[in-house]
Amino acid sequence: MGFYPPPPPRKPSFWGSSGGILLIIFGSVAIVCLVCGGLAAIGRVSDNNAVKQLDVEVTSCTGTGSMATIGYTVKNNGSKARRVTLEVEYRDASGARLDTDTAYVGSVPAGDTVRGEESTFLNASPGSGTITCKIVEVS
Repeated sequence: MGFYPPPPPRKPSFWGSSGGILLIIFGSVAIVCLVCGGLAAIGRVSDNNAVKQLDVEVTSCTGTGSMATIGYTVKNNGSKARRVTLEVEYRDASGARLDTDTAYVGSVPAGDTVRGEESTFLNASPGSGTITCKIVEVS
């Protein structure tokens, strides 16, 4: 029987070392962050395109005492129903902002126009001047 020398010791794998394990962990986290960030960016682009398919118009604006009312229409020119939220700003005759409010329009069917009205109590009194209403954001 012959004598066989023991095999040479195996060089440890990089992936089994602490550096390899850290690289796997941090690399995985980086990939997840990139994927989630990319999906979020796609969602923002998609939302922006959907908002561009909406025509929003102020149809009336009245103020009595500390109460203001805005009338509006929302037309959905897109191919899918869309939930719509409007941010409204109320200003006095000098242009000073009196208050802001949010109008939840709800679902607007594709190709349809929805009319709505939103009333709010103003945080500041407009005095005897005219109130203006402006839709400052559509989402």
